[in-house]
Amino acid sequence: MIRAAIVEDDERYREQIHGFLKRYGESRNILMEITEYGDGAAIVENYSPCQDVIFLDVEMPGMDGMKAAHRIREKDAQVVIVFVTGVARYAVKGYEVGALDFILKPMKYESFAQKMNRIVRMADHSSEKNIVISSGNDVYRIPVSHLVYVEVIRHQVIYHTEEQEIRVRSSLKEAENLLLENGFEKCNSCYLVNLRHVRGIQDNSVLVGEERLQISRAKKKAFIQAVTAYIGEQ
Repeated sequence: MIRAAIVEDDERYREQIHGFLKRYGESRNILMEITEYGDGAAIVENYSPCQDVIFLDVEMPGMDGMKAAHRIREKDAQVVIVFVTGVARYAVKGYEVGALDFILKPMKYESFAQKMNRIVRMADHSSEKNIVISSGNDVYRIPVSHLVYVEVIRHQVIYHTEEQEIRVRSSLKEAENLLLENGFEKCNSCYLVNLRHVRGIQDNSVLVGEERLQISRAKKKAFIQAVTAYIGEQ
């Protein structure tokens, strides 16, 4: 499935892109989940990093496409952005926000389909799984490989990534539901460890990233078996 957002103030172009996406999906047996927005401010407000591709008109009243793209990039470094414009000179500015491509108006399906081929190849070749978590008014999409371990302190769950710590009011059980099938294992009731970041086990501790985390007696056998099995699969 491809999740696509269309941000365009002109209803005619919104309908055209929507039709192109449906036609492309039907021709290649790809399910398309399509969301439409009438301006940049509409997608930026309460943006959640769950889209695969955003078709973003450059010139719109209110918040234009470039400003919207900068705001989107603050929360989502991975979503594919394709600008839709009638002015080719905007292509240079697109590099500032990591735009994949441009579609020039008036649009033709053949050119659109070629760009979609590239987008689908990117989605197919990306084996990286991501999780989406919310912290207050902020939403984060975290590559699973960047998540080192998860810690629970009272009613707060801390996601320790390679770059930062993200704190949310939640439970470790909710983190388990997201991660236990993605190479994570509990070493005690407070920690959920990404096995790819395990550097070793010493006595009753696991060395993960730059940390030393305690392994409980009850979890030790199962945890060591999980680490051994993970290493054997690599």
